[in-house]
Formats: sequence, structure tokens, C-alpha cells
Amino acid sequence: MIGMSYTPDLKKTEWWHEIDFAYSKSIPEKFTAIMVGWLGNRIPSSGEVLIEIIEKLEWAYDHRVIDQGWLGEHECEICNNYTDRGEILIIDDDKMYVAPKMILHYIRDHSYRPPGEFIHAVDKINVT
Repeated sequence: MIGMSYTPDLKKTEWWHEIDFAYSKSIPEKFTAIMVGWLGNRIPSSGEVLIEIIEKLEWAYDHRVIDQGWLGEHECEICNNYTDRGEILIIDDDKMYVAPKMILHYIRDHSYRPPGEFIHAVDKINVT
């Protein structure tokens, strides 16, 4: 098992994923991603996250997953007691946010608070 590299929140980077592992074949294989929740061994910001946002992230955890396929599970470097794999894609207009599926663990167990613009994008998700 490997740890997850730290990437500052809201950093833009070129991203790719295996289309066969994505929730939709319409997502481009490569795109500019805005990174959120790639914490490594640090919590850059902490605070409360409303339950409505957590519930929408839980929905995204099940319905908005993309995956690079060959990468293995990652272990939380903060507590070493949680593993997961894959990424959540949140699309808001022309912005594409990529967060590790571990973001829910970070929020629940380590009081991580994602940036406001990401929270706003998650809040716009229609889960019906």
C-alpha cells in the first residue's frame, strides 16, 4: 500500500483516467483538473462541513468515480487506519474537480474542510 502525495488544494494539473473505469464514457480521457483533498500527511484547513455536503459527497463516492486503473490502494498518512482507491469527479460548469475517494475519511475523521469553491460545486450536485 502506498501513501498519497500532497497536492495543494485548487492546484490545476493535467489529469488522465481510464475511461473504462469511469462513471461515464463521455468524460475526456485527459483534462485539466482542479485538485482537492490530496492531503498526504497534513490537514491544510479544518472546520465543520455541513451534513448536506457530506451526503452529496457520499452520493458522488458511489456515482461520480473515475479511476486511473493501475494505481493501487492508498493508505491515510495521517492515521494509517484507512485505505481506499479511486477518485471522485465533481464538474461545475467548465471546472473539473478531482478529489480522492478518501476525502470523506479526511472530512469525517480528521476535520478536513475543503475549499469553499469546491464545497459550492458539491452543493450544486443534483442527487435525484
